[in-house]
Amino acid sequence: MRNNFLNRFQSIIKIKVTGRNVNNYLKKLIKKQIPLIKVLPISYKEVHIILKYEDYLKIAKEKTIYEIDIIGKYGKLKIKDKIKKNLYLLIFLVLGIFFLYFLSNIIFNITIIHSSNEVIKLVQSELDHYGLKKYTFKKNYQELEEIEAKILDNNKDSLEWIEIETVGTKYIVRVQERLLNEDNPDEGYQHIVATKNAIITEIDAMQGEKVKEINNYVTKGDIIISGTITLPDNTQKPTSAKGQVFGEVWYTVTVEYPFIYREETATGKTKTVYSLNFLNHKWSLFNFEKFTTYKANSKILLKNNWLPISLTKEKQYELNVIDEFYTEEEAIAKAISKAEEKLKGQNDRIKEIKKVTILEKNSDASKIKLKLFISVIEEIGEKQSFTEESINNNSDTNN
Repeated sequence: MRNNFLNRFQSIIKIKVTGRNVNNYLKKLIKKQIPLIKVLPISYKEVHIILKYEDYLKIAKEKTIYEIDIIGKYGKLKIKDKIKKNLYLLIFLVLGIFFLYFLSNIIFNITIIHSSNEVIKLVQSELDHYGLKKYTFKKNYQELEEIEAKILDNNKDSLEWIEIETVGTKYIVRVQERLLNEDNPDEGYQHIVATKNAIITEIDAMQGEKVKEINNYVTKGDIIISGTITLPDNTQKPTSAKGQVFGEVWYTVTVEYPFIYREETATGKTKTVYSLNFLNHKWSLFNFEKFTTYKANSKILLKNNWLPISLTKEKQYELNVIDEFYTEEEAIAKAISKAEEKLKGQNDRIKEIKKVTILEKNSDASKIKLKLFISVIEEIGEKQSFTEESINNNSDTNN
């Protein structure tokens, strides 16, 4: 067919003409200057003609002895014909998409995470006041931040922090109660003792009597700041020792690190995307800000058993991807840094890493394995209770 591209946007029809000597009918059409796009002779009694729909209407009005049947439609006619045949399916599909989009923007549940019922009631009341209720439209990120700030401003003495997160069709509210400082009750008599073997590097005795000095080696349980104070008359007075003690402590750590490193971390950004799928093509609906890298969970919402078309709901989680390649020296440095971070993460009493020594090193094509001896400065003091009777007993024993 000539001008195939242009014909796609025109109403084209294919007809079958049957009768005695159809050539006479063709001559008649030519004489009337009816444009024929293509003529396909089948036999002397049958011919197929492709022409514009508007020209077909002209010849259809005239009486003739020949039988004329429509056997094919192209361009706009074909599209209209398909729409008519699948009209109900298309209507339900469009309505379904809009209905799902509508439902996905409604809040059906609000969860407040806190152990105190009083705090939960307070937060619930504030959420209601600012329109964060069930069966209402979602607020955007900026609106939620503004509401968080207003709630905190209204409850300065009650709430320390609040976060409202939208997850699907619900709000998850995390809140931290503000605890007012109160005077500590009487703690009784206490020593400050060593929690582990160490060399003392710093002693800050605010109350009590130092019985150890800097650079002294102590073992677990040794008294460093005594709660027993010796008075000028050599009598002993019990009190509660207070202070901080830091010492050098040692750890042996085994760590591995790859030469080819890939890290995928979630940015915390998520969104729900609805997609229309036809054959091998996919069109995202209302997806204006696309994630460069993400992982997703998909669920089929609508599917047609006769046509290769479906509607899917996809929960996308944005990822930050890091790909790095290391030499042996770089991998060793990364492994040591990883071991230090892990050690600090497991022990919040560590003040600083003093020294790292490599005891063993093994490697293969994919990774390096190190055994490390790590020296750290760590808070080693802890409180240990004692009674006044124990002082008297010690005095009697010494006498």
